[in-house]
Formats: sequence, C-alpha cells, structure tokens
Amino acid sequence: MFKQARFIKYGRWQRILLAAICISLASQVNFQIFTSGFILAFSPLIMPIFLYYNDDVNPFQLVLAVAFASPMFRGFQLLLTHNGTGTQILLHMLAEIAFYLCYGTLYYILYWRRGQRTNSAFFLSIIICDYLSNILEICLLTGFSQFSYRLFQVLFATALIRSVLACVLAFCYRYFSLLVRQESHEQKYYNFIWVAASVKSEVYFMQKNLTEIENVMKNAYLLNQKLHARGVGFEEEQKMALSIARDVHEVKKDYRNVISGLGDYFSEDESTMQLSDILKVVVGYIRETIKNQQADIVIEVHSQVDIVVPNHYYLVSILSNLIFNSVDALKDAHNGLIRLIVSDQGDNLLFSISDNGIGMDDKTQAMIFQPGFTTKFNENTGDVYRGIGLSHVRLIVQEQFQGDLKVCSELGKGTTFEVKLAKIRLVQEDIS
Repeated sequence: MFKQARFIKYGRWQRILLAAICISLASQVNFQIFTSGFILAFSPLIMPIFLYYNDDVNPFQLVLAVAFASPMFRGFQLLLTHNGTGTQILLHMLAEIAFYLCYGTLYYILYWRRGQRTNSAFFLSIIICDYLSNILEICLLTGFSQFSYRLFQVLFATALIRSVLACVLAFCYRYFSLLVRQESHEQKYYNFIWVAASVKSEVYFMQKNLTEIENVMKNAYLLNQKLHARGVGFEEEQKMALSIARDVHEVKKDYRNVISGLGDYFSEDESTMQLSDILKVVVGYIRETIKNQQADIVIEVHSQVDIVVPNHYYLVSILSNLIFNSVDALKDAHNGLIRLIVSDQGDNLLFSISDNGIGMDDKTQAMIFQPGFTTKFNENTGDVYRGIGLSHVRLIVQEQFQGDLKVCSELGKGTTFEVKLAKIRLVQEDIS
C-alpha cells in the first residue's frame, strides 16, 4: 500500500489529543438500542479514519486516550442530567472503555503489526473490530445474557455500514491527496522541461560561439606576430595584442567549462515526450505568464497530430519563443488571440502561430531574422528581450530539424509565423 500521508500534521501527542477530543464529541451523536446504556454512536466511524492516517502512532496510545476521554465525557453528562444511578453510570463507562480497548487490541493484532498493510486488510480489520467490540460491550451491559440472532444481525450490519463509510472517507481523501501531489509533481516537471529547453538552446549557441572566440584569439595572436616582425617601435602594441590573445584564451576556457557543466547536467539521455505534452508544457507556461501579467490574451491550440519527439527541448524553445513574440505583440491589447495550429503535411509538420496584434511593416519583416535585431527593449533601462532571438530560432529550425521559418504580417492586423519541420528529424533520437 502507498505510504500514508499524515491526516493531521501535528506532533504525535497533539494528534492523539485531537483524535480523543474529536471521537469523544462524535460519540454524542448516537441512539440507544437493545438494552440500557448500549448506544450506536458516530465515533466508530471517525476513529478508523484517525487510525488510518496516523499509522505511525501505536494504536494502543490513541485508543487509550479515547477510552479515557469519551467515557468520562459521557459519564459526566449522565451525572449532570441524573440519567441513571451512580452504579449504572459507572457500568456504562466501563462498558464503553472495554469497547475501545477491545477495538484497539484487535486493530493492533489484525492490521497494525502486519509487515505489509493493504487497504483491503484495513477494511476487513475494522469490520471485525467494530463487530466484536460491540458484542463485548453488550455482554458487559447485560451480564452475558439476552442474546438473539436478530441482535447479531443488527450489530454486523452496523459494523459493515460504519466501516464502509469510514473507508470511503479515508480512501477518497487519500486519492484526492495523491491527485494534488501528482499535479504538483507534474507542474514541477513541466517547469523543469521549460528551464532545460531554455538552457539547452543557450548552450547550443554558446557552442557555436566558441568558433568566433577561437577566431578572435587567433587574430590577436597573428597581430602580435606581425607587429613582432616589423621590429622596433611596436613593442607596446605587440604586448597589447598578446594580452588580448591571453585574455580571450581564458574566456574561452571559462566558456567551455560552463558549456561542459550544463551539458553534463542537461544530458542528451532524456526521456521522450509526446507532441501533445510538449504543447501542454509550452502553452501552460505561457498562459500562466499571461495570467500573472493580467493580460487580455487567449491562446487556442488546434492539433490532431501526436508523435513522439526525443529531442523535445529544441521544439519547446522554438514554439515558446514564437508564442512569446505574439504575446509581446498583444501587449495592452483587448481581446488578444494567439492561435497555434499543427498540421501534418506528409514528410513535414507545419506549426502555424498567428496573432491579432500590432503586426509589422515590410521593413521590419525584412530585418527580423538578422542576428542581433530586436524591437523589444525597455527605453528606460535599455534591457532587451530575454529570448534567444528569431535569428537563432530560425537557425535551430534549419540545423536541427531541416526545416524553415517564414513570417507573414500586416501592420495593424497581426502576424503569422509558419514553422515547417521534417518529420524524420523530429522522431530521430540523436540529431546533434
């Protein structure tokens, strides 16, 4: 059985005290049958739930607390209301104490001390505990007489009904807790996928930039050699060129260490993802961002395609950057709409991301795929947009998926990005 979550998240003795109080109060909901002092109460319905969710507590400790609190509470009420003589009240209290002690002993023997506890064993155990404990209580109240077959039927039916209700409440709460926990873990996993996709995209371009760093270092060193060949008069410039080459070499080493560290952490040996889950990760994260920004934007997803994508990080990065472009285009807009459509075109998959935002003029469209170009920056701070940029998005599309990225936009009406990806590359495990 799945290890139980604690129903009451307090210390052990605090939970025992709380259980004793709750069960004592529940015992006041009762009705008397068969003989004076014997009651069918609500408390045997509550007690199994406390036992189930406090399985780290020895049942004798909990039952002893209840066996003290509940009869004392009931006896005090009977005494105040003059409902019986002192001897009768004492007999009722002793019978109720015997009920709880018998219940706890049977529960300990039948269920708690078992090495492997199951829900079915719990259910059968509390039926037996309830049934036999009630029989013992009646025996003490009647002096082991006045039995009938009808009485045993009623007691067993009562034990069965109370046990079923207790298990329904306990198991339903446990199932609900598992669902909440699973949803929380799933959300954390999706957030990890999002972060990993961003990091892997950055690492991808950091690796490509190593070539540029190598060229800078090489050129600085060659400049040093040329200045050295010219002879006297260029000593200062020669030292400066050599210093630049050394500094760039140190930068390259640090750069490579960062790439190696991130590459090891976000290794290629990752589980695959369904395309539907990838869309869920991307759209779910962006919807949460939109909600936090209190933007009036709706994202629609239309996809009848579902394939397994091993290299899902790059696809997450592509789609998220394009959709975030649409979100920025709809900033401060009313009734903003972003529509993501996935269609199967045989050898390719076509991802269409369209919005009804501000759009772009022809001049901007001609420049958006140029390295370093951005229209998203803060005029007050000078901070630029945090994404990898459309030029890099297009590079990933072309190099990793043998695809293409196109844009169609009209100023004041909206923009549509079309991403065509080769299906064979999407399902290929290693495309590095």
